[in-house]
Amino acid sequence: MKIASEVVISATPDRIWNTLVDFAAYPAWNRVVKSVLGKAEADGALALELRFYGKSPEKKSAKVTGLIPPKYLSWAWSHPIGSWFLAAEHVFRIREKEDGRIVFHQEMYYTGLGIRFGRRSAEHTLKMTLDKINDDLKARVEEPPTA
Repeated sequence: MKIASEVVISATPDRIWNTLVDFAAYPAWNRVVKSVLGKAEADGALALELRFYGKSPEKKSAKVTGLIPPKYLSWAWSHPIGSWFLAAEHVFRIREKEDGRIVFHQEMYYTGLGIRFGRRSAEHTLKMTLDKINDDLKARVEEPPTA
């Protein structure tokens, strides 16, 4: 299952990237990814605390699966009983369009047998979750920098 969302942001790719990889600052602006412990480095281990739209907080152990500054970041996690049951990858992309607009794009990929249970509600929840992250990131990077 793939869920995607994007938003046009009035900020430089570097400002968006620096905000995206400043995990320590997530609690100040991100309503979904409440905390990230670890570093944005290839194969880096991450401890995530997530609050999907309309759900209780969840803790996940993840791994950085892709890192191409300042354009691409991804992390993945698996269900405690195994990736055969449920695994997810969250992809973040920053693209500059031909007209100069900057687009922040997210994708979440879910695989495993667990997807068969409640897929329709999961799709709605994930779409709303990605939209919240987009709104929060846009608000954060479009506000004037503080001294």
